[in-house]
Amino acid sequence: MLERNQGAPVREIKELSDQLISQIAAGEVIERPASVLKELVENAIDAGATRIEVRLEAGGIKRLSVTDNGRGIPRAELPLAIKRHATSKIRDLNELEHVLSLGFRGEALASIASVSSLTLTSRTADSDTAFSIHEGDVDVAAGALGTRVEVEDLFFKTPARRKFLKSETTEAAHCKAALERIAIAHPNIEFRLVHNGKPVLMLPVEEARNRVNRILPEEFSRAQREVYAETQTARIFGWVGLPTAGRTRTDAQYCYVNGRFVRDKLLAHAIKSAYVDVLHNQLQPMYCLFLDIDPVKVDVNVHPTKSELRFRDAQWVHQFVLHAVQAALAPAMTSVTEILGSGSTPGRVQGQGAEVAVQESIRYATSQKGSERGFSHSSSTGFNLHETRASYEPSQLNRYLDFYKTATKSEDSQEGDAVSLTQAPMQSSPEQAPASYPLGRALGQVAGVYILAENDKGLVVVDMHAAHERIVYEKLKRQMDEQKLMIQQLLIPLVFRVTDEEMASFEEYRDTLNGLGLELEEASPTHLRLRAVPAVLSGDIEKSGERIVAEVLAELRKFGESQLVEEKRNEILATMACHSAVRAHRILSIEEMEVLLRQMEKTDRIDQCNHGRPTWVQLTMTELDRLFMRGR
Repeated sequence: MLERNQGAPVREIKELSDQLISQIAAGEVIERPASVLKELVENAIDAGATRIEVRLEAGGIKRLSVTDNGRGIPRAELPLAIKRHATSKIRDLNELEHVLSLGFRGEALASIASVSSLTLTSRTADSDTAFSIHEGDVDVAAGALGTRVEVEDLFFKTPARRKFLKSETTEAAHCKAALERIAIAHPNIEFRLVHNGKPVLMLPVEEARNRVNRILPEEFSRAQREVYAETQTARIFGWVGLPTAGRTRTDAQYCYVNGRFVRDKLLAHAIKSAYVDVLHNQLQPMYCLFLDIDPVKVDVNVHPTKSELRFRDAQWVHQFVLHAVQAALAPAMTSVTEILGSGSTPGRVQGQGAEVAVQESIRYATSQKGSERGFSHSSSTGFNLHETRASYEPSQLNRYLDFYKTATKSEDSQEGDAVSLTQAPMQSSPEQAPASYPLGRALGQVAGVYILAENDKGLVVVDMHAAHERIVYEKLKRQMDEQKLMIQQLLIPLVFRVTDEEMASFEEYRDTLNGLGLELEEASPTHLRLRAVPAVLSGDIEKSGERIVAEVLAELRKFGESQLVEEKRNEILATMACHSAVRAHRILSIEEMEVLLRQMEKTDRIDQCNHGRPTWVQLTMTELDRLFMRGR
């Protein structure tokens, strides 16, 4: 174990050499060949290039070159181009607050030159010849209009950094991924990537949607929704994958702010929150979204890599993105009638976003901040508590059993059908045409698990447990949304220690906490006292009360609101729905099957059960004919 040298001699303060300064700065910008590629390609885009070619040797470690047909750099400016903090993109603080270019710090070329052998060749439109600079010397060179940057022996000046590089194959893959991220945002530019003399990526000028579908996984093109919403200061557009196209990895998630690829936790949380209730377990959604926002409202000058940023009004941005994605997904999570009416099948629906709905949702969410509210707001979003539904105590479920019976009874009397398939069976005539209902006429069961039905498109296969689970779940949520939030006073108040940050959040959002049913008061400058909680949380509050309050305060501090209480409620209702739904291997009568099909046609989000699994599949006559080779 290494120990600190406590006896190190005291040294006088001296200025670092320019070379050492550049090498230290390079560590923040240049991590691997992919970092070099990103910086050089972004410079090419800023120069107005319409064609960019990248060539790699040995994964970019031995050699990496980027050639573009942009404006070029005049001979007199070549020495400045590789000098630290020299740039043509900003002049003063005002321009820094309105950055629209990809680069602006003036660090990239200087950082690359400090850790490698760099040659910059460029020619402008008003010059008959090109000029190159290498190690500070400017010479006449051959070259077409534009700029070519050649980087050789990356990190040869800093051997310790080179040891952290991976294999050639791995580094080449990182380079390809970096170029794809940039190419998605610029479909009007032709990109070409060559590794060891072999073409790896060829992207012609094309429509934005074609560019996205070309780069993202194939299943994304078959299961996506278009997103579009716009205000006076922001616009979001792009595509999100349907819940049925979820993945275990996050490699198909692309988010751009003002044309710049970013990895922002706030945006990622907003997008993921839109999939709550419909995405299976821990699956990750696929998406490619572009957020254009007034540059004044976002700070991109957070890190030299420019992949991190800060929003002036983070809460508003979070709600704007969340409700825009929700509005886009809504058609995929509504009725069977809408889906079949579009001529599509589940999991393959494509449609348009509804910006009006987005605006209304944003206005509503904003008006609710700090107000007393129950469960009347529209969506279920929040952090994943990493708890299984089986962890809930029976007492928690039993507490809502009476409500469940009352809710289903009252709604059955209003709607004329029942949650229980044995109640109020709907008679079906064998002569009734399959087209009479979107999901058709029930034919029978397979292994007591699947219902087979015939409609005018062909054959419908229904997972009866999954479908009934969603029906019961949506009915319970709707009934609870119409009721006032039930508050449970604690017999013995819970006192716990909080941080200074948590105490500040409590004081700022005291009214909002009361609206969520969390009755808190200050017990001391360092402790909070919890006197009451929503009844849905009272079962294990002694064990989890402190953690729940801490998570709610964290959400309020970061996003201005918390959905945790609603999420906990929905988890319990989902458990109730799962236990109440018709079980597999139960034999249903034709009348009971008909009841289930008709309920499905009137239930929102019926495409997936509460766990995100699909509930029904449409097999068209064309698909059935293909299975049996008819018509060949």
